[in-house]
Amino acid sequence: MQNIRERESLQSLIEVLNTRNKELRLLYETSRFFSTTLDINELYDKLFEVLRNIVDMQDMFVARYDEPNRKIKYIYLRSVLEEKSIDVSVIPEIPLAPEGKGILSEAIRKNDTIVINDYQRRLQNSSVKYHVTNKGDLSEQDLGKEYVIETAMIVPIKLNGKILGFITLMSKNKNEFGESNLSWIETVVNQAAIANKNAILYSEVVEDSRQKKNLEWELKKASGEREALRSEAAGRVKENMKTISSLLQFQSDYIKEPVYLEYFKMAKTRAHTLGLIQEKLYSLDSINEVDFESFLNSLIPNLYHEFGVDTNRVSAYVNVKDISLPMDKAVTCSLIINELVSNALLHSFPNKKKGNITIDMHEEEKGKYYLAIRDNGIGVISARGKPHSFSMVLVGMHVKNMGGTFEVDRKNGTKVTIRF
Repeated sequence: MQNIRERESLQSLIEVLNTRNKELRLLYETSRFFSTTLDINELYDKLFEVLRNIVDMQDMFVARYDEPNRKIKYIYLRSVLEEKSIDVSVIPEIPLAPEGKGILSEAIRKNDTIVINDYQRRLQNSSVKYHVTNKGDLSEQDLGKEYVIETAMIVPIKLNGKILGFITLMSKNKNEFGESNLSWIETVVNQAAIANKNAILYSEVVEDSRQKKNLEWELKKASGEREALRSEAAGRVKENMKTISSLLQFQSDYIKEPVYLEYFKMAKTRAHTLGLIQEKLYSLDSINEVDFESFLNSLIPNLYHEFGVDTNRVSAYVNVKDISLPMDKAVTCSLIINELVSNALLHSFPNKKKGNITIDMHEEEKGKYYLAIRDNGIGVISARGKPHSFSMVLVGMHVKNMGGTFEVDRKNGTKVTIRF
């Protein structure tokens, strides 16, 4: 008789040891798996399989808790009726229920694991209810299924004492959850909590990366649209200036008086140059800083072509190195240079006289510039034999707009010095 009791006692001990050994093996396997996955669905699929090896449960819900907004959001649902998780996107965020009106809300207030052995009665007091149907999907109404949930266990997912959410385990058996498996389940869930946090961080990184790619695409799209608009604007300005230039040319054909003819020709070249300036500026990669030397290398040849002057007769020297100007100053300087070079080409070298025009520009100190345009011709004289004052008025207006000063020296040609 004594031997029988000893054998039974020994058998019970062996069963307990086998159970603990099984639990330890599952904990080890679970820990290894949790350390290798960053996918939340994979994480909870594995947790569902592991827990079913220890307890007879049918459904598992996972909810995330947003503490600042006091909102509960279901993120995972798995049932024995389905081989994969059920879509919970139809479940809206649920506000924390008043005391006594929500099962999860009670667990949040207690900040601890709770076991509910009268689940159906407690469910009646919940303000929001969702049910798994026999088809293995989700419904707001209890449409009946092949089992009825009798017991539930709600385990908080914590990290550093802070509640991240809850895992709800449901069983059709009464008293399925208790002291015999409580600590083991909490241990597994604690492992899941760390993996859950890592998975959340990973998903946030992925989302940030996706948003970054979307933003890059939007910026690229906006850049393309901006380039199209910029090109269209440049084209319209160029065409408008060409139209004005053509009208002035047409009008000048009916003018015989040399003085007025000169005015019309200058107005025509100003309109044409404005069109060229806009076209060149709109074609630049950056409108914040304009490479002025490169810009002048396009502008000056155009003026020689416009006035029919050969560079072998009147040479042009551009001494502008490493000068980048904001768009507004680049435009104003271009208009000044256009005015002075045009007048020099028109008036300083009559009767095929040879000479040269020089443009010097450098930065005297940070943000302060020196610009000089000089020629070695006879000087800028109008058709009436007087200095061509209108161009100087325009130059003075442009210099004033830049907050600068200018001087004119008519010894040995004409030299205009501008500082701004």
